[in-house]
Amino acid sequence: MVKPAETSAVSAPLCAVSIVLLLLTCVGAREIEFRPLGIYVVTALLHGLFYLVAVWWVWTRPARLRDVLLILVVAVVLRGIAMTAPANLTTDGLRYVWDGRIQWAGFNPYLWVPADGALAHLRDAVIYPNINQKETAVTIYPPVAEMLFILANAISDSLRGIQVVMAAAEVVTIWAVLAWLKAGNLPRERVLIYAWHPIPIWEFSSMAHVDSAATALLMLTIVAVVKRRQGLAGGLLAAAVLTKYFPIVLAPALWRRWGWQMPVVFIVTALVLYLPYAVGAGTGVLGFLGKHLDNEGYGAGYGFHIIWVLRDYGLWAPSGRVYVALAMTILGAFGLWALMRRRADEVRAEHLVMLAAAFTFLTSPHYAWYFGWLIPLLARHMSPAVLGFTLLAVLQNTPGNDTWLTQNLFYATIFGGFLVMLAAEAAWMLRLGSSAKVR
Repeated sequence: MVKPAETSAVSAPLCAVSIVLLLLTCVGAREIEFRPLGIYVVTALLHGLFYLVAVWWVWTRPARLRDVLLILVVAVVLRGIAMTAPANLTTDGLRYVWDGRIQWAGFNPYLWVPADGALAHLRDAVIYPNINQKETAVTIYPPVAEMLFILANAISDSLRGIQVVMAAAEVVTIWAVLAWLKAGNLPRERVLIYAWHPIPIWEFSSMAHVDSAATALLMLTIVAVVKRRQGLAGGLLAAAVLTKYFPIVLAPALWRRWGWQMPVVFIVTALVLYLPYAVGAGTGVLGFLGKHLDNEGYGAGYGFHIIWVLRDYGLWAPSGRVYVALAMTILGAFGLWALMRRRADEVRAEHLVMLAAAFTFLTSPHYAWYFGWLIPLLARHMSPAVLGFTLLAVLQNTPGNDTWLTQNLFYATIFGGFLVMLAAEAAWMLRLGSSAKVR
């Protein structure tokens, strides 16, 4: 039971931490613009340390309305500061701008590589020269992502338009987290777990990754399920999956067991959303995704962290296909567990966290923003392993740039250590039979 909200002045520790985070974000924005990324990574890690103090404070203290207001105001200011930095952490936003631009001009992004002569009149000196694989790759992004890109183009044919859309998605995510906490009669201050975390601040609002929109749609799906709106949840989940595919792994924990509404609405919505692009592109609506995964090393196997480390040390490692089969078996077991170990219409936050974490760890993300969708789930179920690794994910900006943090060191120690912690958490949860209520 949540204690009545206190109305006294805001908590001094939160004020102190917020000042430090604001200063670190200012430094981080400057370092991204003018220097190598090493100092930015240090500022992000320091951000994470002070953030943990704030997380501990809100998790262990009674509800305070003024603290919620402080958390939300600081979240907005942190993002405003981060958005002043140039997009030097990624080139993804450039592709978003380009896809929105050519759609506005009437071209299907699943059919045209940027270097095609037919698009020459759309080239500029800022976006086009810096697009990754512009000579060979059509888009890899699903239809809802493409719709968001054209929306951003209507706002501004620039990275700023993309930032506005992804920052708006963050507002939706924060609202959804607050609604989910309210539904469970839990302290609203826990929204800080998402609102002050460095990944959403830098990778969602500043670098404007489309994962921000996918996360927002996923959180709306969860709220709809909590409110027992399975049809609406099916449509929202389809939109989330067609923004970025990973939310599909949470379907077993969200589906009202044996109900028809979610799967039927999901399928119908997905078909409708694909239709505008499939009319011209047919099966080409999958875009460059398959070849992109090969470029990241997944087809050959070394894209998976476990295989990379085993092969690099000359040890036996499974082939990519064998690893994928094993990973799918593990995810299938988690999915079945999440589907059956609850009431038919119940949403268990620990199931969502464990499914999302298992998928993320098994797929071995190569970039920090792939961990962002885990963070809002932690507001309802805290996993020290998951929270810790999301904070250390920023270290993936350093392999290849600095000599002290090699890929082997990152994969074998940091990634491996938290994988062990996650496995221990999962084993403990299974031992308890997932019977404990979320507190």
